[in-house]
Amino acid sequence: MRSPFLAVVLIAVAPGPVVGQTLEGVWKPVVVAVDSGAISGRHTSDVQPGLMIFTKRHYSMVFVQGFAPRPQLSDTAKDEELGRVFAPFTANAGTYQRSDSTITFTPIVAKVPAVMSGTPFTLRVRTKGDTLWVVGGPGAVRRQEATWVRIERR
Repeated sequence: MRSPFLAVVLIAVAPGPVVGQTLEGVWKPVVVAVDSGAISGRHTSDVQPGLMIFTKRHYSMVFVQGFAPRPQLSDTAKDEELGRVFAPFTANAGTYQRSDSTITFTPIVAKVPAVMSGTPFTLRVRTKGDTLWVVGGPGAVRRQEATWVRIERR
């Protein structure tokens, strides 16, 4: 299942600058709104776990895509079962630069080797206080908006 908020290669669009507001701290997803398809609607209670951590210059993002928990694996799990657990998990970390409402991420390490090829990806976001909104992204087959809240300040 593809992510309703695929941040590994996400280029999102949202109005409003983030200048003057720090991203530093730890953020978790709380709402994902999808406008069409079988998973359309405003998801709150079924948003899967995730964290984005920002320091002055570095970031780390790990989260489970979709709206269903990943299955538990047995000690004898087959490749297909491993794929169902591995595929919806996103993980990468590196450096970021912020300019107006744009954040450019340069991954240094990632679950998917192609993501850490040195090619940056850019997010357009909106922040207000301890709330971060990210809208859309390539790879998404429908319009979606993810809301993250800061759970710890630096």
